[in-house]
Amino acid sequence: MEPIEQADRLRTLDPLNAEWVTLVLLVVLIALAYTNINSPRKWRLLAQGMFRMRLGRQTLREEVDLQDRTFIGLLVVAIAGLSLFLWQGAVLLDPLDHPRFHWFVIGVTTVLLVQGVLLRSIATVSDSDQGMTEFLSTGLLLFILTGIALIPIAALVAYRSPWRPVLLTVGMVVVAILVLYRWVRGAWVGASEGVPLRYIIIYLCAAEIVPILLLIHTWRSMLPASSQP
Repeated sequence: MEPIEQADRLRTLDPLNAEWVTLVLLVVLIALAYTNINSPRKWRLLAQGMFRMRLGRQTLREEVDLQDRTFIGLLVVAIAGLSLFLWQGAVLLDPLDHPRFHWFVIGVTTVLLVQGVLLRSIATVSDSDQGMTEFLSTGLLLFILTGIALIPIAALVAYRSPWRPVLLTVGMVVVAILVLYRWVRGAWVGASEGVPLRYIIIYLCAAEIVPILLLIHTWRSMLPASSQP
């Protein structure tokens, strides 16, 4: 009995495979299974969002619908996947003093909402869409792909402790590649719609790059000096 009790105590000392982490991963898998059963076309849409630089307006109008419960479910899955991975990274960098999981959920959701509102506001003020709706829609698709791609990495981080440093690096590379692809896609869409290059650069710097740099700076400032390189 004593070895079993010791194993249970060691398991509770590791926050990365706590019971609530298992519950989050289980709920995410159930949501993905529900999508696969009820709306398998969403996987085709996600594949198009990854490999096509432009999506047809009819596809965007019919498939990317924020009133569609399946699409909302995929957004929630992506928020959970990205937030869980970021929380795991914070725990690995500072096991004793790190933000709680729900703060990452709030932060990721806030960034997503702010970017959506900003794009809608620019389109309204300029009285011209000029690819804003397409960039917003494809950006949401790439966000969903990012969150889903991080789910297996987060699961391995939780239950394969020797692999954690490598998995953290792999996850950050995945995030960086998809974020850069989002920016390239945005520049491509804007240029295809006739938006001057200087306006594209100003938007990407002000609304995409600077907020991410501020989030990184804020996150680093929350860590103790001993944990920062």
